[in-house]
Amino acid sequence: MKKYFIILIVLAFSVTGFAQKAKFGHVDYASIMKDIPGIDTAQTNLLSLQQELEDAGQQMANEIKSKEADYLRLANSGASSAMLKVKEDELTKLYARLQEFASNSEQELQTKQLELLKPFQEKLLEAIKVVAKNGKYTYIFDISTLAFYADSDDLTKAVRAQLGIKDKE
Repeated sequence: MKKYFIILIVLAFSVTGFAQKAKFGHVDYASIMKDIPGIDTAQTNLLSLQQELEDAGQQMANEIKSKEADYLRLANSGASSAMLKVKEDELTKLYARLQEFASNSEQELQTKQLELLKPFQEKLLEAIKVVAKNGKYTYIFDISTLAFYADSDDLTKAVRAQLGIKDKE
């Protein structure tokens, strides 16, 4: 029983020692990310691609509206069922094309976003690592995932400085 008690005390001091040695910090990842030099160009390129895809999608939607109007005119004019079937099939194909385009566009936009933002994310993570190493931090958290961080150092300014971003204050 004494052995068990001694082991328990040693274990408690070890855990307490770890907690006392651990050094915690936090950063505002999003605010730093938006200020990294060059990211505005990447975001402009993303917005340009998004607009281009939206315009193409709108053209397809307008084509569908036009074909729907043609179909309704034919249906109201008493066109043959064979003619209406051809127009219905045409509309069905256009709907499918628009759906496929929307899906492909979303994927293309996500892929481009990853491609353009990855270098900035890597740069930011490297700066965080440097600040962590220099300050001997055990953990650095992003504030967007923390509900409470009173016993943690705010390293946002240090990471911004590491990246060469001037402070906004």
